[in-house]
Parts: sequence; structure tokens; C-alpha cells
Amino acid sequence: MSRGFKIALLSFVLSLPVWWGINNFQGELEKFFYAQISEPVQAMTFVEVPRESSKPKLDIEAKSVISIKINSTGRERTVFNKNTNRILPIASLTKLMVAVIIFENPSDYDFSKVLTVSRKAESQDNVPNYGNLKAGEKYSIEKLLNLTLAYSSNDAAFALAENIGVENFVEKMNLKASELGLNNTHFSNPTGLDPEGLYYETTTQRSFNYSTTRDLSSLATFILNNRPEIFGISLEENGYKFENGISEIVLPEDEIMLGGKTGYTDEAGGCILACFYDKEGNHFINVVLGTISHTERVVEMQKLVNWINI
Repeated sequence: MSRGFKIALLSFVLSLPVWWGINNFQGELEKFFYAQISEPVQAMTFVEVPRESSKPKLDIEAKSVISIKINSTGRERTVFNKNTNRILPIASLTKLMVAVIIFENPSDYDFSKVLTVSRKAESQDNVPNYGNLKAGEKYSIEKLLNLTLAYSSNDAAFALAENIGVENFVEKMNLKASELGLNNTHFSNPTGLDPEGLYYETTTQRSFNYSTTRDLSSLATFILNNRPEIFGISLEENGYKFENGISEIVLPEDEIMLGGKTGYTDEAGGCILACFYDKEGNHFINVVLGTISHTERVVEMQKLVNWINI
């Protein structure tokens, strides 16, 4: 056995403990890291990086609020929400569904057809502006629909429903709500008026017309995509623009109001829905329910519009 071979053999023998120790340490180290990595996610600790919002806090004095942004590809995003699934009376926002039924039943609602105002239609609660009709007066369906949307005429809405029977008309409203997946929405009449002598919080709520801001934003999206002329009628009649709450909202110069609807009853408070779009093609649907008055609904909607544009 040569001297060089003896030295090599001795070195190998002496290195065995070191080699074993390194391998054993490496194995234990791998087990340690594997245990950390494979730990259940719910048991792991994560560091949350706080996000800084560029927008100030928005406080809207209403029972329920939502703002939906729909980009040019049709993708929706909720940009503001408050109690969006709270079920509340909706007053004359009801009339948006009335308009949908009119447009979707052309065989019954030829716009040129003339209807005679009944005493029952005349007896509906008056509205502040034009639209309080008299029994025996004759109007085309087109005119009655304009009065319903632009002036929130309860007489006109009732006269339209009477054309096919009020109960039948209201049934169609509820069927359409179901078809659209508006699961927290119910209609009991075509006007949105509160039932006489009843209070929403202390009686059977199905006596009222009710919905949520979430459901109403879905209804508005349907109108925007399928019956945008409904919004157009809500802003002007025969080319004449007027103040009806919606047109009082001030938008930036590069944004255009498409339309919407206002409503007020003692039980519903002030309600307003508005739809507008910007120069990038983004559409916004804003709904506010349950303000303290009919004037405050516009004030609170303006707050929301201003906040969106910060």
C-alpha cells in the first residue's frame, strides 16, 4: 500500500463524521422550512400593507345608497355602497318599471292609442307640477307615458295600468322583477303611493312598493342596455327640458346626464335614481333611498356625484 493511498484512505475515514453531520443538518433544515411552508393558510401570519385612499370619507344622509360604474366593456364595479340590500319603500321610482312594461307590451300599448282618464285615475294623489288629470280627458299612450316619467303623474301611471286592468299590470311588473332577478323587489300598485293609513315599519310590507338600491341599480342597468329611451323621456318631453330633480344635478362639463327618476312619499322619504356617463364611455348608476325630504334627495345625490369626480 503506497503512502499516497494511505493518506487518501485516512482522509476519507476522518471526513465521514463531518459528511454525516452536514447531511443530517441539511435534512433537519429542509424539514423545518417545509413545515413552515405547508402550514395551513389560516394559521399563517400575514402583514397587511395599509392602502391609502385618495378620496375623503363620504357621509350621505340617506337610508341606502349605491353607485355602480360600468366601463366601456360592460364590466360593473360598485364604487360606493351603504345598506345596499336594505328593503325600503321606493315611491315613484316605481314608474321606471311601469315604463318597462309599456315598452315590452306593444300590442297593448300602441303609442298612438288614445285612452280616456277614469274617475279612479283622477283620484290618485296630486303631484306638484303638471300631470294632475281630469276624468273624461283623452290622452295618447305616448303622452301619458311622458307625464308618468317626466312629471311623475300618478293619474297618468294609473290610467296606463287600467288599459289592461290594474291587477294584471301590477302582476306583469312583479313577473318582470322576478325575471330580472330582483329578489328584494315587490310592487302593489303602478304609482308608488303609500297605502292609505298604513306605515311601512309597522304593517305588512307587501302592501307597499319596495326594493333595494342594489335591485334598482340592476333595473337601471337593464333599462340602459335595452330601453334607454325611458331615461331620455325622464329628462325632456317633446324637446322641452324642465326641472324635475334629475335635471337639477350638476355634472362636470365632460359628463352627460342620461336620465333617471325621483320619488317622495311620507313613508319612503326622498328617493332618486340618476344615470350619466363620462368622456371615457364609463356609465354611472346612482341610487339614493330614504332622505328626509324631497329637496334633500337632490342634495345627497349631488354629494355622491361630486365625490365620484374627485
